Parts: sequence; C-alpha cells; structure tokens
Amino acid sequence: MAKCEICGREMLTADGCGISKVHINGKEYERIKCGDEYDFVPNMEDGERCHDCGATVGHYHHWGCDAERCPACHGQLIGCDCKDVYLEVQDPLGEDSYE
Repeated sequence: MAKCEICGREMLTADGCGISKVHINGKEYERIKCGDEYDFVPNMEDGERCHDCGATVGHYHHWGCDAERCPACHGQLIGCDCKDVYLEVQDPLGEDSYE
C-alpha cells in the first residue's frame, strides 16, 4: 500500500488527506476537495475515488496527486507556476512544520 507522505494515511483506503490548507504566493488557501466544482473531475458520485490518489468525494486529495487543482490559479497543483507552495502540517507534538 502507498501512504501519503504528508498525512501518513493509506491512500487507497483512507477517505482523503488530513491537511486542509496550502500556502501559495504568501497566502493561505483551502485545498479543493475531490469532486468539488473546481476539481479536475467535478460532480463525482458518492463512493467514487480519485483515479490517482484514491481520495473519496468531499475529501482532500493526497499531496502530490496529479488530479488536484491549485486553489490560487486553478491549474494542476503539482505543475502550476505559483510560487512558495507548501503545506502547514501539525506534527505529533503539536508543533508546526512546513513541507
């Protein structure tokens, strides 16, 4: 099985990634959920999973998924031209770290 390198969940069995915010160009954005209006595959049916990361409708794509859109420019997040793209992750001790 493959684990998300950011949230640590099994990508093919978890509903989605546990990290909801991404920092882009100095601003914080809510990540676009699987099946949402701006997702690459909008209007997915309940229970359907992302073809790449396995996230289910209404949950966040796992980090690095080729089907996740950038919430700033709406291009493909892993290949867009936005600058300073990173996630703010809570570590087990409750301290912030950046990926």
